[in-house]
Amino acid sequence: MLRKAIYESEAGTLSVELERVDLLVKSEEEIVNFPRIVELEGQKLILPYGRGRHGGDESRLSAFSEDEGRTWTNCPKDSPWNDNVQTSGILGYLQDETIAYIDVFPLEMGDWKGFKSPWYRNYVADPSWRLRRFSKTGDLLEDATFHVSGLPWKEAAYYCYGDLLDFGDGELFTALGAQVPGGESETGSIRITTFFVRSRDNGKSFTYVAHIPPELDGEPFGPEGFNEPTLARLPDGELICVMRTGGYSPLYQVRSSDNGNTWSVPVSTGWPAAKPALRLLSNGVLACSSGRGSYGHPQVTHAMFSIDGRGEKWETPFIFHTGPGCSYTSNMERDGLFYVAFSDSSFTRPQDSYDMPYQSIKWAVLRVEKDESK
Repeated sequence: MLRKAIYESEAGTLSVELERVDLLVKSEEEIVNFPRIVELEGQKLILPYGRGRHGGDESRLSAFSEDEGRTWTNCPKDSPWNDNVQTSGILGYLQDETIAYIDVFPLEMGDWKGFKSPWYRNYVADPSWRLRRFSKTGDLLEDATFHVSGLPWKEAAYYCYGDLLDFGDGELFTALGAQVPGGESETGSIRITTFFVRSRDNGKSFTYVAHIPPELDGEPFGPEGFNEPTLARLPDGELICVMRTGGYSPLYQVRSSDNGNTWSVPVSTGWPAAKPALRLLSNGVLACSSGRGSYGHPQVTHAMFSIDGRGEKWETPFIFHTGPGCSYTSNMERDGLFYVAFSDSSFTRPQDSYDMPYQSIKWAVLRVEKDESK
């Protein structure tokens, strides 16, 4: 675990300091993992998370805080935030002050319990997606479905992670993932495609825009192709998308300067991780939280930073947790501090294998300060 690091580049000097690590949720009976921070109005937060062994008898719960995370209370059992809201799926804060969430899988594939494992063998045609809208107080306002027109595949296995961007005037933009039949290799690797969709009617329907094929230079790329995308819009309007390529392989990124219609060739960020989570901080620094480690071994959970705010160069990741966990993170910025939620739990082994007194979800509170003077 790092306490403080100084990064220097042509874009300036960056100081990252770990102020503290807070315990958010704990359990002495069950594994807890996959946290997601959802920001409501004022000091209110929602923390959806998972209980149970991944791939086994899992459930999705949520906790509620009215004091910016100092104390937490489990949401009532009938809360809509307990209805399959998780760190996976797509989350967006829209300009009309609502919060949108798109479920991880199309309705035709069922929820995380309702389909045969693995997900990428559940092929469907013309999938329908569930999109819910919540108020800034956390109330469910709408539960609707949409289709994506113009998909280039007759059928595929679909899923979604990441971010829903609101461009204004009813235009929404996001990235999803697909694997077409035959995408598995003889060695068991998979070929997931990241693809982009746009809505011009505020989410009632979406249209396919473009995709990032799971190949580079005409050859199949990596153990998983490009998946688990996260999106950010930079101040000049350019879009950046960072993607997972495997369990232990580097993140790759692409960018678009024409509102998402075309995308650059994927390039490596230089650092391995799973499920990246991008955030442009108020000081202009681009942050990405993530992590990874071999299953059954300690995970390395971290945040990496681009001082220039564009992702042209990523500094060495700032590691704040080395130990058991799922490596999936969620983040937010409040009062100049960067919060990264993560799990400290027996994600891949029985609890007694790690001799843990309890399972928990925590967040690391980082002070990220940029000095542009020379």
